Amino acid sequence: MNTQDPSPERDALAQQAPNGRPTSVHTQLREEIVSGALAPGAPVPEIALSARLGVSRAPIRDAILRLEAEGLVERGPRGTVVRMRTADEIFDIYQARIALEAEAAAAAAERASNLDLTRLVLLQEEATATEDKAAARRLHAEWHTVLAAASRNQTVTELLTRLALQLAPYETSSLAEGSNLAHTHDDHGAILDAIRAHDADTARQLVRSHLERTRDVRVEALLRNERETS
Repeated sequence: MNTQDPSPERDALAQQAPNGRPTSVHTQLREEIVSGALAPGAPVPEIALSARLGVSRAPIRDAILRLEAEGLVERGPRGTVVRMRTADEIFDIYQARIALEAEAAAAAAERASNLDLTRLVLLQEEATATEDKAAARRLHAEWHTVLAAASRNQTVTELLTRLALQLAPYETSSLAEGSNLAHTHDDHGAILDAIRAHDADTARQLVRSHLERTRDVRVEALLRNERETS
């Protein structure tokens, strides 16, 4: 299901300790799911993971419970597997993300600090300057993370992080194509201008339009993959 490896959301979403190492078994397994190392449908066996990670089964069980709560794994008749989502489910997740992030952008237009704006500008400049398409996608994902934080609404930020984690395994190479990257560069630039101008209504609408476009690209790729494998 993952058509581009690694996912650009990985660097933007992974929670790590100051030394850069995973903070827990949960975080390590989550990173493997987000990056596609554990693909949708892949088994998550306690015994094998315990041996591979060099820990007892207790932290593995705890990690699996947390991953299940995050919507990343599910239990079935053959054991726990990485959750495999349909195109309809991805569409629904995107709808929730669009609603929340549009409001986050409107709030950012009213509450963003100069430091928030500087971070958004720097990420935008790096993304437009790099010729590495995968790097550009990672920077775009990080840009959205910073935008959510600029809303100063911790609940919305946490919910958006969770939704982005659920979408990450379904990254598509289509989003890294030149035409799509150019659209994203332009969209982010326009959103940034609206936030700078403290124009909440415009920021809200621009984010909604931007995410609707990326939603359609991802869902189309997933539908195509479903048809090819059916």
